[in-house]
Amino acid sequence: MHPLPLSLWLLAATPTVSSVVVYPDRAQVTRAQLVTCEGRKTLARFEEITPAADPASFRARVDRGTVEGLLASEQPRKERFGAERERLEKQREELQRELAALGDARARADALDALGSSLGEVALTRIRREFAEAKPDTRAWTTALDTALSSRLRALSEQEAQVAKLRAAQRALAEVQAREARTVAASARIDRRVEVRLDCPAGTQARVELSYLVGGASWHPAYEARADEQARLVELSTYATVQQGTGEDWKGARLVLSTAVPDDNATPPELRPLEVSSSERKEERKVLVRREEYQEHAPTGTSTPTTGESVQVAAQGLSVQLLVPERADVPGDGSEVRLKVARTKLQAAFAWRAVPKLYPVVFRVARLTNSAPFPLLPGMVDVFRHTGFLGRQPLERVAQGAPFELTFGLEEGLRVERQVVEEVQREAGLFGGKRRFRYAYRFALANYRKSPEEVEVAEHLPVSELEEVKVELDSKKTTAGYALDAADGIATWRLKLAPAEKRTVDLAFSVDVPSSYDSGEL
Repeated sequence: MHPLPLSLWLLAATPTVSSVVVYPDRAQVTRAQLVTCEGRKTLARFEEITPAADPASFRARVDRGTVEGLLASEQPRKERFGAERERLEKQREELQRELAALGDARARADALDALGSSLGEVALTRIRREFAEAKPDTRAWTTALDTALSSRLRALSEQEAQVAKLRAAQRALAEVQAREARTVAASARIDRRVEVRLDCPAGTQARVELSYLVGGASWHPAYEARADEQARLVELSTYATVQQGTGEDWKGARLVLSTAVPDDNATPPELRPLEVSSSERKEERKVLVRREEYQEHAPTGTSTPTTGESVQVAAQGLSVQLLVPERADVPGDGSEVRLKVARTKLQAAFAWRAVPKLYPVVFRVARLTNSAPFPLLPGMVDVFRHTGFLGRQPLERVAQGAPFELTFGLEEGLRVERQVVEEVQREAGLFGGKRRFRYAYRFALANYRKSPEEVEVAEHLPVSELEEVKVELDSKKTTAGYALDAADGIATWRLKLAPAEKRTVDLAFSVDVPSSYDSGEL
């Protein structure tokens, strides 16, 4: 029996990490264990909790009975690693003695080698001295040379044997010293211990869960998109790269990925005073400049049918939670683990598209709708076609049911070229106190593929934000059949090209600017 201070003893297996909610900058870890209830004397003890855990975040719950209290404390690891440290210390001392003995043996072999070398020098000196005599003692020469050679050969053999033994002993010592250093570092750490006092019916079993927040954990999404042009589908696989350096391994844990950032989602914005002031300025001449603008809107969409692997998704207001289908092992040393979250087959409309002003090539583009039961978060997409891996491109956030596009490489069999026909900065004469600027471009396309293809060619016109500045498309010099989006000024042609066919399209427009404007940047 345990002594009285430990009478609230635990009859359960060691608690393990059962589930983890991983946020972009932290994680909520839940440990669970089964205890045999003894009324109000039941105690659940959670040992070796990482010091990365926030003590203020400890929360306990039980499926049967009530939680009466929770006590958190710190415990050094010295006692747990004492025997291991002693064993490694003995191994290190034995290896150091072995290395010392091997060093002595190596020194003796070196001395024997030096002796053989000296004997050889003595023998050669004697041979040179007696070589001119009438009757030299050649047998003595042979004996002296054999003795020197035998000494050196024996020394060489011992040296080779000692070198091999020295290397093996040095490797073993390095491994033991590394393990000893890790053990010393681990024993110096402070683990947290939490004791949960319960009141549950005696003789029954209860499941006790302890949850806490830890830093040093994060995740980010990644995607793989595989195009099936015959079926008009794109298979989009969603992955999560999870890493955590808490020192606590998550083995066989159920992972939930949350898109919420607790600090951002929990802190409302603060309004600051809005002040209005004025200052005198002299009248200046208006300057007409280009404005490069990127507009981004909050995407919205409707619910669409989903095909592929199902995934459990829970909406959390401004965020969502994704359940990783299979239990995962995530080491606590900061290593990255890539986990598959979902696989969705998206209906795709494939097209050849060219924007020759930016890139003189033709791209394969797929228009898609996010039919996954969750929004696609910003991340990198690896794109594949039947030819294999094509490249990597960024993906912005896509709401559920919202449209988006992916690019599946370029096509060498389709060629496009943009030619400047006319860029007249100023015309002679004035038109009602205005200057006119004329622009004309020609786009040459060629199909070198074996099948007929349709290519989209896009070019933009200026969009005036000023009533005095007029932009006019020259319909006589512009090839018919284009679609013009008045909001962004983008003109698009859809051209059908037979095999080996070449076609050209023209675009011409003018810009009228008041002569009082400084239009140097047009």
